[in-house]
Amino acid sequence: MTLAYAIQALSGVDASDESSSAQQKAFMAKKCYDKHRFNGKCFYCKKTGHKETECRKKKADEERGLVARETSDYAFTATSAMGKTEWLVDSGASSHMTSVRDKFVSMKELKTPVRTTIADGKKVDAVAMGTVGLKLMDGTSVTLSDVLYIPEVEGSLISVAKLAEKDVVAQFSKDKCVFRYGDATVMRCGNVYKLKTVGDEVCHAATTSRKEPWAVVHARLGHIPYKCYEQLLTMADGVPRIADAPSDHVCAGCCMDNMREDNFSRSPEKTVKSAGVLDLIHSDVMGPMQTKTPGGCAYAVTFIDDFSRHVTVHFTKKKSEVLEKFKMFKADMENATGRKIKRLRSDNGGEYTGRLFKEYLSKQGIRHEKTVPYTPQQNGLAERMNRSFVEMARCMLYHEGIDKKWWAEAVNTSAWIINRIPNTMTVKTPYEIVY
Repeated sequence: MTLAYAIQALSGVDASDESSSAQQKAFMAKKCYDKHRFNGKCFYCKKTGHKETECRKKKADEERGLVARETSDYAFTATSAMGKTEWLVDSGASSHMTSVRDKFVSMKELKTPVRTTIADGKKVDAVAMGTVGLKLMDGTSVTLSDVLYIPEVEGSLISVAKLAEKDVVAQFSKDKCVFRYGDATVMRCGNVYKLKTVGDEVCHAATTSRKEPWAVVHARLGHIPYKCYEQLLTMADGVPRIADAPSDHVCAGCCMDNMREDNFSRSPEKTVKSAGVLDLIHSDVMGPMQTKTPGGCAYAVTFIDDFSRHVTVHFTKKKSEVLEKFKMFKADMENATGRKIKRLRSDNGGEYTGRLFKEYLSKQGIRHEKTVPYTPQQNGLAERMNRSFVEMARCMLYHEGIDKKWWAEAVNTSAWIINRIPNTMTVKTPYEIVY
């Protein structure tokens, strides 16, 4: 046997041993994996062979925003077995929360649930957020804003951190906790820092116990008429109450804005509303304004939903930005409502009839309805809404003595108010219809 032959033979043995060893390791690993493999059912996708924490479908859905949002919200005092009538003070909670829906005086459903970890380690979802009114044992009324509604938590928590954001200071002692706002004591609680309230039946009255003069409410609501205010009281919660009856005296802002053009006559076909939200959108551009905003904007473009009369306003430096603003409006409203825009009605302005705008509408399947030249009456809804903006904004600026350069802020406030007050075409406020 030669030396070369011996070396070659030994090398072959080593390779064979390594291959056999690798196969044995792979077999043992598979055997070990099969032995410890999870054979139960996933709580998320309901398939067998993996746990919820390993679920690929859940991870994919989370990336698309289809699963409740995990947040850093914690409630160290809350458990799933608290008393439903108790309000506990929690220095570790990041938000106020309650499971009692009747305590809310106003509430808005959350588009994506907020996941919160409570004291016993359980993760629960907040499905809505709103304002809660409380009546304390000493007769004091307290309003809590941004309260999470969590049906699975049997009880209610007051977050010290959330109160601190409102400049309310919590002073803890051996047997009580005192909340102070400035020099005033807001509320007290004893024992395990439990806040005692009179009862749920007075929660709604708590936020309306304070009344304001009509002149103040009138100005805050954009100088709306008293009849409109009376109607709003029957339609919405949380409307401020007035302490006095309105007098015959007209405020300076309303007097200044008393001169305006005649209304457009409404032809019968214009008074027939569309069948649903986003079926028809009216749009118009205001400007250029005499005074530019601090940001350099000189135009305002409005988008009004024909069915709800809900209005959205955007501000631009140039008319050529209208297409960009329409895309933003379309994305926001379609995501909020789950519906698609079907028709857009506007005048024949170049900002609406340009090539890029036409191509975009065609790709999105939106029909463009254009008015006949020199007949703004055919786009009467948008024209009237723009006039309402200008009138309300002018009243607010003049009444408060604010410089005209802040006209965009005034118009934005006008849009917010108009979406939340009654109109002659709907039985609900525009905001309520859309959201």
